[in-house]
Amino acid sequence: MRGVIALIRRDDRILLIQRSEHVRVPLAWCFPGGEMEPGESQPDALIREVREELNVEIRPGELLMTQTKHDGRLVLYCWSAALVAGEPEPNPKEVARCAWLTPAEIRAMAGVLPGTAEILAHAGL
Repeated sequence: MRGVIALIRRDDRILLIQRSEHVRVPLAWCFPGGEMEPGESQPDALIREVREELNVEIRPGELLMTQTKHDGRLVLYCWSAALVAGEPEPNPKEVARCAWLTPAEIRAMAGVLPGTAEILAHAGL
């Protein structure tokens, strides 16, 4: 499986979502994003997933890093992205809530998916 995630910044804060009870790894905190569809580019998947989860429009920036997880069964592409339209509004089917957090708050938070601190460090945050 291939997935994309967005590191969206506003000043010194980063947008995180808490997954809904109805998805894989329920109630975990993570960056917005999700699974790529067959034939879909990484930027197109990122735009679609963030729109589905938070009802906002983003502009993908650059590929920050790639993580391989679960013995290679998951390849995760982490992109920077800019919020270009709307305010994040969780889709309750996918997202319980969202929050703008500092990197220090994210590192200290319980329930954050593994690999999140690595992404922050790689992005220089």
